[in-house]
Amino acid sequence: MGMLRSATGVQQGDPLGPLLFSLVLHGLILKIAEDDMCGELLFNKWYLDDGVFAGTSLSVRAALDVISSLGPSLGLYINFAKCEVFGKAELSAFPSEITKRYHTPQLEILGAPIGNEEFCNNFVINKQSSVSFLLQHLEGLENPQLALALLRKCAAFCKMTHISRVTPPTLIKSSLSEFDDSIHHCFTECLALNLSPQSSGWKQACLSLSRGGLGLRSVAVHSTAAYLGSVSSSSPDLASSHYVIDALNLFNLQVSAEDTVSIPLPTKSHFQHDLSQRIENCQFHALYNSGSLADRARLLSISSAHASSWLQVVLSPRQGCDMATSEMQWGIKWWLGLPLTPELGVCAYCPDKALDAHHAVTCKFGGDVVAHHNALRNAIFYFCKRALLNPKLEAGAGLGHERRLTRPADILIPSWSNGDKPAAIDVSITSPLKSNILSEAGVVAGAAARQTEERKHTCNDTICSELGWKCVPLVVETFGAWGRTAGQFFGELASRLAAQSHSSKTTMLNNIYGSLSLILVRANARAFNARLATTIDLLEG
Repeated sequence: MGMLRSATGVQQGDPLGPLLFSLVLHGLILKIAEDDMCGELLFNKWYLDDGVFAGTSLSVRAALDVISSLGPSLGLYINFAKCEVFGKAELSAFPSEITKRYHTPQLEILGAPIGNEEFCNNFVINKQSSVSFLLQHLEGLENPQLALALLRKCAAFCKMTHISRVTPPTLIKSSLSEFDDSIHHCFTECLALNLSPQSSGWKQACLSLSRGGLGLRSVAVHSTAAYLGSVSSSSPDLASSHYVIDALNLFNLQVSAEDTVSIPLPTKSHFQHDLSQRIENCQFHALYNSGSLADRARLLSISSAHASSWLQVVLSPRQGCDMATSEMQWGIKWWLGLPLTPELGVCAYCPDKALDAHHAVTCKFGGDVVAHHNALRNAIFYFCKRALLNPKLEAGAGLGHERRLTRPADILIPSWSNGDKPAAIDVSITSPLKSNILSEAGVVAGAAARQTEERKHTCNDTICSELGWKCVPLVVETFGAWGRTAGQFFGELASRLAAQSHSSKTTMLNNIYGSLSLILVRANARAFNARLATTIDLLEG
């Protein structure tokens, strides 16, 4: 085959193609707007090469004539065979190739159903058929980590975003609820969970990652935000429509009194995002207020910045960014606060302790606490080494009895910032469910990390000062919330890494948190599963 030469027109795949096409089309649209014969057009809207006219038969036909006469000189031609005209009057004046429909319109325009409630619901249900095919294949995947990532990013809310934005929610409420049910079924199948749609665990899963959920946002719930956001940004003149008023009233029932909205709708950018956040705030507080003190501490910790990074890591076994099926299933149950063990389960190393998640990840016997710590320390050391910081492991490990064999530096960075002392990095893991901090951790996010930071400074500041070092405690809670000092350190580390690569600081920061978060959850799961397996062996023996 010889070379295919570009002779005319824009090329498919060219990122400038849509813009160049629109520039040419824009002049033609202006000609239609200026034409006297098109003066009775009520609607003249376009999305690239798809246009919609509404008005009298004469004005619509005149618009077609403008395109037919002026378009060819611009390289634009109408494909009448792909056009449709709706009307109750005589339509014989239109070209014979155009499909003519003599009834009240029930049609699709640019992926949007236009018609009554029955038609719109059926339209959405038909659209779900292609999604159902995808969901069935997700359920067949053997890797739940991959299945959940694909479900969240490719098969859930994103599949219905456009329909939700262009269709009044009151017309498609039942079909969107059916779609939500299919997402719930796929999720429980992929993770092998027994979780009802009304359970607090599923309600949490429907929250965004930043609010401690799994990002499986309900389309039926957030369709009000999507529709109102679309009207606000594109057609504020429709705000008085009864469809908009109905959507507004429905939205106001989903949020707290201080988060309600009214007409006129704001025209600010990201209005849909703002409305969805208001819905999620109400949902989060409902879960928080109905939970136990331990549930509240868990929700506050997992909704802290970067705690959910393990759920956003790109699956890559080669880079160690993968989880075994049992680890992923445990991690999701633990994240959602679901039961993890039989009621009679006890710790294999502490027979007087019930085997729950908190005890498993904090039990000092069996070596798992040390393994947790060392895995995080080694990962941080690796990032410091990549940043050319010349880090040293376990500096000060053999200081002698006068130092009480303390190790104030899991990692020592000789030159951390300009003119500053060497940084003594002290990595620590703590739990917000410990009895001495639980009451505060259930009210204040990150309370356990802050308490441990303060304790580390109390224990290590003096000895670090004598050695000419600066104590830098990096503390993370078992649910993934990092202390303030860690946030500052990782931000600076990301800048150093970005300077050594072609990646941005944001990319490197996401890599740091993603890697450390995954290590933490994976280590927690292994500690629990090891104890559970040993307990089962003891019970069976």
